[in-house]
Amino acid sequence: MLLVRLLGALDEGCYSFDGLRERIGQDGALPSPRSLRRYLSVLADANFPWFYDRARGVYRFVDGYSLRALKLDRGEIFGLVALRSLAKSLGGSVGAAVDTLARRVVASGAGQSPEAHDLPFGMPLPHAQLDERSESVREVLAAAERDSRVVTIAYVDRYGKSSTRDFEPYGLIVAGGRYYCVGYDRMRRARRTFALDGIESARLTARTYQRPAEFDLDKLMSSSISGLMTGEAAHEVVVRFDSRIAKAAVATTSRLDRDVSKNDDGSVELRLRVADLDELLRWVLGWGSEARLVGPPSALLGMRRLLSEIGRHYEGAPKMR
Repeated sequence: MLLVRLLGALDEGCYSFDGLRERIGQDGALPSPRSLRRYLSVLADANFPWFYDRARGVYRFVDGYSLRALKLDRGEIFGLVALRSLAKSLGGSVGAAVDTLARRVVASGAGQSPEAHDLPFGMPLPHAQLDERSESVREVLAAAERDSRVVTIAYVDRYGKSSTRDFEPYGLIVAGGRYYCVGYDRMRRARRTFALDGIESARLTARTYQRPAEFDLDKLMSSSISGLMTGEAAHEVVVRFDSRIAKAAVATTSRLDRDVSKNDDGSVELRLRVADLDELLRWVLGWGSEARLVGPPSALLGMRRLLSEIGRHYEGAPKMR
């Protein structure tokens, strides 16, 4: 949604950098400068010809280009095809809406169809399908976030324990094939993340809230492998990847807060700043013997403990002949 607003603001061609932030923000919540720069980079990568007009001090499209009369090139069409692939993974009304929007945008430019590209495009993401109840919950949470209203939810956690919470929804996350809502739990007096398929019911209340100005969903997601913020403390860890998987490891972690060091033998070391150390340890194990946790000592201790627990599952297993 922010990208769509940003395209409209660039088409108007009358906003400075801070003006763009105010133009695309909602309910007083402005995107961070870092997020806006990333959104602008995404549009540039998709071949939307925006530039900074130094003479006027505004961001705008080049002369003769306007979304009011779309003339999509192959790069833009390819981006929309990718968007449609992503929509399929979202499922439900959200995915259908994105897919329909992509089709309409393409159809309005040069009479081309979403299939008018050189190569088929596959995006193998976990499918996040919402059932009827979860879809209803999502709509209530979206309305609550839009109007800054507290919502009362009945929630069942992973252990089957039921509770009722007064919740301030800040944003939605799709991760691992499931929808989650992150916000402030008034009962716990802390930020919490709830899986939508664990919410039995959601009801709007007359009470209102104000989302913290410093809240940045993108920044929070950059501290988690899966995109879910399950921890508050920051952990800095170093992981070394063999040359055979170095490129894949660098590409996989591009969204995370990290530093990359390349070694002469082709291996790489990633210095990652994450919120959930347990999640990081399990992720490292997923790379097999080609990834090795380097430090810090506390993380190494946690890895040894995890490996010991895994080893106990296989004690007494039959020997291979």
